[in-house]
Amino acid sequence: MAPFLLILLLLASLHNLIHPIDGAIDGGESTKQSDVEAYQRPAKNVVAQTGGNALLPCRFNGPGIVTWIRQGHAKNRKDRQLLTVGRSTHSKDTRFVVVNSPDWNLMIKSVKHEDAGLYECQIQTEPVQQRFVRLNITEAYSVIPGGPNLHVKQGSSLRLECQLMAATESPSYIFWFREERMINYDNEPGVRVELKRNGSVLVVEKVKLSHGANYTCSPSNAKPSCIMIHVIEEEEKPAAMHGGDRRNSTAATSGNTMLTFMALLIIPDIRRCFENLICHAT
Repeated sequence: MAPFLLILLLLASLHNLIHPIDGAIDGGESTKQSDVEAYQRPAKNVVAQTGGNALLPCRFNGPGIVTWIRQGHAKNRKDRQLLTVGRSTHSKDTRFVVVNSPDWNLMIKSVKHEDAGLYECQIQTEPVQQRFVRLNITEAYSVIPGGPNLHVKQGSSLRLECQLMAATESPSYIFWFREERMINYDNEPGVRVELKRNGSVLVVEKVKLSHGANYTCSPSNAKPSCIMIHVIEEEEKPAAMHGGDRRNSTAATSGNTMLTFMALLIIPDIRRCFENLICHAT
């Protein structure tokens, strides 16, 4: 008999705890005003990126069953959802999990854009205690400064940096591609990849003509970024160019000397001809 009475008492207590939440989710006239007030109350802001995990904090000092509720739109509460009751997930969406005992933090796995909004955790006490968290979603992306086109001289060094923007989590990996070929593990002489706290760096110690190509950095949790590298061929050495000028100058000087010598030989004969003509004329 005692176990039966204990079960009845437990069911009655659970009914009193959960019934007000179910009533709020059903959305009667009595809840509309409190729903609007919920959006006007101070809320802790949490930022997460698509595809990552969001952690919504909740802490109560006293005992009791804690529930997480996702608030709907301020003017339409039909999408108001009961997510968790205690440590159990009530929602059909198993991405919502309570973690970090003894706190009641809510983990949302594989975050989507539609997960953004206002969340409420509450503990059924007298009066009811509530915490509000507003979740904002960002789309992480990467950039390579200097793009989309970069010109480098043959034989010089090249340093490309892949920077993550609007990211809330570090990537598991960042792959570099030259055209369609991944080069992280190519072991190409003079080419190396360095992982940074918020990105990655590709270094080419001595650029060759074959290094001219399209490069892509692809983080695991952000949109990729591309840059086109144009390699400028090394120009002819100035010494060689000056040597060519000296040869041309020497040849020109030799030709002028020969013309001058021939002129000196011919001029006396021309002068004698003029003298003879003058003499015959007189």
